[in-house]
Amino acid sequence: HMNAEKIIKLNKQALYSSIKNPDISGKFFNKSILHNAVIMEIFIHNSKGISYEKLCLNIPKLLGSRSSVQNLLNEGLDKKLLKKVESKIDKRIKNFHLSEEMSDMIIDWVNYQKKIFNGKF
Repeated sequence: HMNAEKIIKLNKQALYSSIKNPDISGKFFNKSILHNAVIMEIFIHNSKGISYEKLCLNIPKLLGSRSSVQNLLNEGLDKKLLKKVESKIDKRIKNFHLSEEMSDMIIDWVNYQKKIFNGKF
């Protein structure tokens, strides 16, 4: 078993390198805890997508206001890291999905977390 200090050091290195990395998806994901939360919420619902209203319900208010979530979504759309798609069930609802690049970055991040916690370094 790896000790907590080593796990924290590896996570810290991963966070710092993702911010320095020119890869826009990693920078966006790690920009704030709210960015982190929104991307994880969208990833979990990526097959069907998730609406703005559902995102606002799922994300604790302490992480960010509705307007902060809206601004973040607009930023993600501008950077082509998120996609907005009309709901097949209700055309008034727009669902958010991750771009392929963002989705791939999250899968890489998950695999890296697995390595850290399984002590495979």
